[in-house]
Amino acid sequence: MNFGSDQLQDEEITLELTPLIDMVFQLLIFFMLTTTFAVNVKEGGIEVELPKAKSTQIASMTKHLVIAILKDGRMIVGGETHSVDSLRQKLTEIYKENPKTMVVMQADTTVDHGTVVRAMDIAAEVGLKRLAIATVEE
Repeated sequence: MNFGSDQLQDEEITLELTPLIDMVFQLLIFFMLTTTFAVNVKEGGIEVELPKAKSTQIASMTKHLVIAILKDGRMIVGGETHSVDSLRQKLTEIYKENPKTMVVMQADTTVDHGTVVRAMDIAAEVGLKRLAIATVEE
């Protein structure tokens, strides 16, 4: 047996980078597209233009409920549109589950002040005393 150098062949080992580059570009395009969609989706898929405030920090609570009030006055809780009466029923159910639930009002800037106060009154009437108004930082 001869293990000498004459049996070694002078083959050049190459690594094909084209498929690797193609995969990296495909992943880059995928992440760019999904990030764009994620930015455009608001909480619950509902777009609400929030008022601006200098202080936007809310104490972190273990459980909170978001009531979105749209430009046309519709109130949305958990993706469902509610009237004043059905909102009272929904908040009563939530109060029975957890009386310490914080209610966060996400009212559009063009919504009538009375509509927001009415929703806050309904929450207070059923016993939900922890209320907050969502804003964006200036």
